[in-house]
Amino acid sequence: MSEGEPTTRDRVVELLNTAAFLPSEKERIGQLVQVQELIIHREPDLLDSFFEEVAAFQTDRNSDVRKFVVGFIEEACKKDVAMLPRLVPNIQLLLQDEGVAVVKRVVQAAAQLHRATLAWLSSARTVTPEMEQVWHIITAIKNSIIVMIDHDNDGVRTQAIKFLESLVLLQTYTEADSVVRDGEFNLDQVPLTLKVARPRKLEEEARMVLNKLIAFQGSIHISSVNLMTCMSSLTIIARARPQFLGMIINALEILHANLPPTLTKSQVNSVRKHLKIQMLNLLKHPASYDYHEHITTVLNDLGITASEVNKSMPSKDQIRKRVRRDKSSEEVSESPNKKPRVDHEDSSKSKKDKKEDVEVERKNSAIDITQRWLVEKLTPENVASLVMVTMLNLPDEMPPLFSAGYSPITAAGTSPQIQHVGRLISSQLTAAGVGPGVEQAKEEEAKASSTVDQESDEESKEISRLVGGKVQVQEEETVQQSGPVLVPAGVIGRPLRHKIKTMKLAEVTKPLSNSSNTKLQSLLFKRLMRCDKVMLHGEGPKHRMRILTVLSGCISHQESDALEDFILEDMHNRADLLFSWLFSEYSVNHDFSLINKILNVGGKKMQKKDKNYQEILGNIVNKVLLKPASKERDEFLSRLFLECPHVPEDLILSLVRVGSQGTDSIISVANTLKDTAEWRPLTAKPALKTLSLLATHDQDSVREVVTPILLELCEHENLSEIVTEVATVYLKYLLLETPPDSLCSHNFGRPNEPNEWTEPLVKACLYLYLALLPLNQALIHDLAQVYVKTVNEAKRAILRLLEGPIRHMGMDSPQLLKLVETCPKGGETLITRIIHILTEKAPPSEALVCRVRELYNRRVSDVRFLIPVLTGLSKKEVIAVLPKLIKLNPHVVKEVFNRLWGVTLDTGASPLTPVDLLVALHLIDPDKCDVKTVIKATGLCFAERGIYTAEVLAFVLQQLMEQPQLPTLFMRTVIQTLTHYPKLLSFIMNILQRLITKQVWKQRKVWEGFIKCCQRAVPQSFTVLLQLPPAQLSDVFNSASDLHSQLLSHIATLTENQRAHIPASLLEVIEGHNPSSGAPRPVDLPPPSAQEM
Repeated sequence: MSEGEPTTRDRVVELLNTAAFLPSEKERIGQLVQVQELIIHREPDLLDSFFEEVAAFQTDRNSDVRKFVVGFIEEACKKDVAMLPRLVPNIQLLLQDEGVAVVKRVVQAAAQLHRATLAWLSSARTVTPEMEQVWHIITAIKNSIIVMIDHDNDGVRTQAIKFLESLVLLQTYTEADSVVRDGEFNLDQVPLTLKVARPRKLEEEARMVLNKLIAFQGSIHISSVNLMTCMSSLTIIARARPQFLGMIINALEILHANLPPTLTKSQVNSVRKHLKIQMLNLLKHPASYDYHEHITTVLNDLGITASEVNKSMPSKDQIRKRVRRDKSSEEVSESPNKKPRVDHEDSSKSKKDKKEDVEVERKNSAIDITQRWLVEKLTPENVASLVMVTMLNLPDEMPPLFSAGYSPITAAGTSPQIQHVGRLISSQLTAAGVGPGVEQAKEEEAKASSTVDQESDEESKEISRLVGGKVQVQEEETVQQSGPVLVPAGVIGRPLRHKIKTMKLAEVTKPLSNSSNTKLQSLLFKRLMRCDKVMLHGEGPKHRMRILTVLSGCISHQESDALEDFILEDMHNRADLLFSWLFSEYSVNHDFSLINKILNVGGKKMQKKDKNYQEILGNIVNKVLLKPASKERDEFLSRLFLECPHVPEDLILSLVRVGSQGTDSIISVANTLKDTAEWRPLTAKPALKTLSLLATHDQDSVREVVTPILLELCEHENLSEIVTEVATVYLKYLLLETPPDSLCSHNFGRPNEPNEWTEPLVKACLYLYLALLPLNQALIHDLAQVYVKTVNEAKRAILRLLEGPIRHMGMDSPQLLKLVETCPKGGETLITRIIHILTEKAPPSEALVCRVRELYNRRVSDVRFLIPVLTGLSKKEVIAVLPKLIKLNPHVVKEVFNRLWGVTLDTGASPLTPVDLLVALHLIDPDKCDVKTVIKATGLCFAERGIYTAEVLAFVLQQLMEQPQLPTLFMRTVIQTLTHYPKLLSFIMNILQRLITKQVWKQRKVWEGFIKCCQRAVPQSFTVLLQLPPAQLSDVFNSASDLHSQLLSHIATLTENQRAHIPASLLEVIEGHNPSSGAPRPVDLPPPSAQEM
């Protein structure tokens, strides 16, 4: 290298200095990457000199820079293990970083540092105190990461799972079938004599971590990403450590039967696909030969065909080798004469494997025992009974989780399928801690606990060392030695430099007297205000405002008023001075300002100020409101409330006085309070309370301004609660016997204080509450409770004002339906009014009709309650309540008929047609309703000529004729029909002829009507009279003598041939003598034509 070229050290120094002052994090990271390349890969000798400077960047504000520092520490420790004592404390510190990305990177690096530290300890001849301290820090980091499996962040949990995977692989022994990577370090390379990290304890910890992983996989609220990561980690562990294969396969079986219910349909498909891949990977492992039946069963459920399963199975040669090795190991274990030569490590390892196998076997045996017990119970009869019982708990619709995970069972009913079903149920029972297998496993565990303790005691005695020719047993627990304290690199502060002592002004000047000081301050204050129009260059205006702010801390009351007036003369340009003054006063009041110290004279403070912050702000607000309304005034007032350091609650509440200052002031204050509530959360409550008070103003113009602002603010949930609270307080005033004094004020437009409730006072309590009702529909229940208990004047006002809010809520409102369903006692009138409003312009909904019907049948016996929902009732129900309905006031009966006729509704079908209604009125039982009431009701029908046309009445008479018993008012309706529609005369004559066949004279009232109808229908009724029997014709003549003479005259006009058709018995009754001869023949009358109908 030539003399002119900089050395690598100089290059590193330059890069570090540049990185320290670069504003962009990308540029800083670029510089640090070059430093890492130089001191780690090119010239590692420089690492010891510059690692602290790089580590110092861990305090950088940017998370990407801190992530780079973590990567640098990882590379440095992998390059030189001597860096572990110096940099591991930094990793422990970065693990507590606030940035989630940094924590994830630390967890990734911790896995490598854990492996490097254990390898460092294993390769060392002696363990120094410094190495012990490093191991203790690594252990603390490890414990912190184990807890992170329950972290709030999903990504941190994923990295924690991968760390636990590497921990299990590092702290466990391998087997013959283990899948081991090249250069992998594990517990096989750790000597048993290592005191600081006992292999036995490391293995126990690994087993604990593995159980935690399995438990985490089976948790209910696990996310799909964490679940698939956990499945992959368990599969890797099973392939690398076959001793855990049975436990992991069992866990995957349980997961297949119990997928988390929080997964969506797409997530279920992804998890099942991932589970399929993991089970195929396990199937390929030679050690999975003993579990092929369980794996293939799960794969079949997942939709894998038999050919795909066969492709993934290990080759026959691998299976033969596995079986041969298992048999040879069994023969070695069974032959008592052959003692295998094993060293101390293998002996300890076999004991550990034995304990593990006992635990796994105990778990598997519990599932197997419960499975055998279940298979015996899974008979066709028991299964059928179980299915029938559980069908009662099935949901109405198939859950998406089931539809996504269900696959048809091809081998249903076969023995392997029964075994599989038994195993699935057994896994669930065992996981829940019930079943015969669990009980037996608990008993065996209690018996084996004493044996395990004895073995552990014997094992602890085996580890010994020779000292002075005597064998001394090492203690099992590691005693923590007092070693050096490891401090994070690059974070130790440098010693502070001593500052140069400067000259103090107080030491070279004499203080002024109080009077002189006050006089000079007053003169300076007035002069600075007068020079407002003078052009000041540079920072002159800034210094002028600063001096005025300082002087304002000791001015008199008159000077304070003068400063306020001076500022308000030009509000726009002098607003900065105002805010500087306000912030200064606020700081003084709260004792965190240096102005008090500046104004001290001789150790004593100046005289107490006449005004404080709150008074100054209040005066300014009052003076602003007295100015004429303008856009500048409103903007200044809003800015004042938003930018001042604090808005006192008393000041906000006092703004309610603008209610007496006119609409312009109210609009300005309302908009200001709106901005204050939105942007200053701490003052939102008094601002909303003041707006709510103004919303109860007696003038409509004030309410029209304030109420929309409140409703807009109520869109924020936190603000809505405050407004609702104030509205509820005003509503509950109605529970008092007399109005409270707070309602009567000149600010609210109600200066007088009445002794009793009046309509304006009641409306004042209801305006805001009813305006909030459509936004918060649950308020309707409190309104109903108040309605029940309040005075009559308030009840009438509530009923009048309720229409608008109820229309906005609509009849589909769940809260309205709930109120109708749970109608409070005494609130029936309110409920009726609500239902009337809902059904006035729209047909009632099915839900509303159902609740009104239930309430009527259960509690409310007043039939008026059903009027609004009549069109939603069935025909049978309407006919059943019709006798009660027609007994009501004629106006109410008219409304009922209009609803049934469809006059008041634009849409919706009535359960009764006009024909059905009039027929039902005739068929009302006289015991339920007197005839006069029915006559009035039918009169209302006949009055509607547009509805009850001739055709409709013809259908009515036709249906009445078909009744087994003729109604009492039948003939009255016939006569009225003839009166209204004379063109139906022929049809009515046909009706009279049919009445003769029904022997109408047997019903006295109907017979009298028959005779009257014949009188009105002369001469067309003569044909009907000539068809009567003689006795009944004689009765007709006795009741209506005019018919006799008219009929005689009619017969006299007949020819001899026509008279021959009249029976002799009738002629005898008519003329008073018998006919000469001949049998009587009935007169043939034609039926009514279609035109007559």
